[in-house]
Amino acid sequence: MKRPNVYCIGSLLLLGAIYFIFPIPHTVVLRNLLLLILIGITITLFRNAGAQAVAVPGRQAWQHGELQALAILTSWLLLTILWAVDRVFSFDDYLSEWLGSLFVAWLGYKLAGKLSELNPGGCAIHLAVPIMLALFAHGLWMLIYQVWLWPISGSFPVGATPFGDYSVLSTSINIAFALLLADAASRWLAHKKIFPWSNRLAVALLLSCTVFAVAAKARNGIITILALLIITMLILLWGQRGQLHFRRQLTTAAVGIFLAAGILTLNVASDERWGRFAESIVTAYDTKTNRAWLDGSGDNLPILSNEQSADHSAYMRVAWAKVAIEGIAHKPLGYGYGLGGFGRYLEEVYGRSGAISSHSGILDFTLANGIPGLLLLLAFVALFFRRGWLSWVSGNPWGLALMLSLTNYFVRILLDGHFGGFRLKMIAFLLGILYWLALAKPQQRDV
Repeated sequence: MKRPNVYCIGSLLLLGAIYFIFPIPHTVVLRNLLLLILIGITITLFRNAGAQAVAVPGRQAWQHGELQALAILTSWLLLTILWAVDRVFSFDDYLSEWLGSLFVAWLGYKLAGKLSELNPGGCAIHLAVPIMLALFAHGLWMLIYQVWLWPISGSFPVGATPFGDYSVLSTSINIAFALLLADAASRWLAHKKIFPWSNRLAVALLLSCTVFAVAAKARNGIITILALLIITMLILLWGQRGQLHFRRQLTTAAVGIFLAAGILTLNVASDERWGRFAESIVTAYDTKTNRAWLDGSGDNLPILSNEQSADHSAYMRVAWAKVAIEGIAHKPLGYGYGLGGFGRYLEEVYGRSGAISSHSGILDFTLANGIPGLLLLLAFVALFFRRGWLSWVSGNPWGLALMLSLTNYFVRILLDGHFGGFRLKMIAFLLGILYWLALAKPQQRDV
């Protein structure tokens, strides 16, 4: 076997293994070992890459506004450590969480570039395949597990998982859904495809991933998917305006609305928590009368008009969000970089120790890094999204994959405290690969 093929196949297998292991608890050592092997392959590629480059020159890449915004954001996060309550803890988090995530993003970017130089025939465009399949496999595993439990439990056990928390599997399913949606949309309107299989299989995989999302019983995962569908419709209709016949525009909108309505209907029917959702939110906004949010145990939840207790998840998230916003107003420059800004505020003002997250990654980030940090983050995200848009309108389907993957993660951290840990590194590595593919205009797959 030729050396370029060895590097390509080895990298694809490693990526599939890493992304399959990422969500599984207690696998940090194995995950890091596989990452070290991947780093070794990338270093070797630096020495063996050929002269036929499809890659983006490094100096030109750094002239892009999104990377400049990222550099400014990184500098501000470092500056916040100066007024952190615990500077050592804050600096450790900065190194492991933020710089660690930037490193794996850079690794993904360089791996794609160097594999393209070594194998101009198209190895780089296959890198997203094992990632998507590994995450898709978790959804399939979960559904098979639920079907196996069905006759035992007497009813279909929606939300049951073979390991870990349903939110962990929902994260994996959402990432796979974003990639599959970008692939399907590219096939429909641009006659390009991201994954190397037939249109029928592409539709089957997308619909299967939709079923997985409903089976996971994660409301925030469903909300994120609805947001992805809306964003995709807007991107397609606006980006292709003047180029599509009215009938195709109408069909695109109808398919998106039908899919979104179907997903929401299935989730509402299978998740009884929606029945208490609205009143739980109203009740949670009054954080002075009821203090169940302070201990987080859910033992003293308010009683609703139907004589049931408020939905624990909805009540806590809304109450904590309100308290977090109060904390941001209390300390607009933040408590210093780290994952525990919300806990710092609760300990300082309410005397409660041990809390970490407000269950909103964006609010946690703002509590730690202040309003300037939030504005810099939003600027970076907007510019990064714009890079995907420019790539998409120039005919590169990877631009759409970049936009939807970024949108998926951003919406999710609005609703969940996922701005850190393995989730941040998982999406950072993928975005690094997609960023290279969006910039470099590699070999395309036509439908």
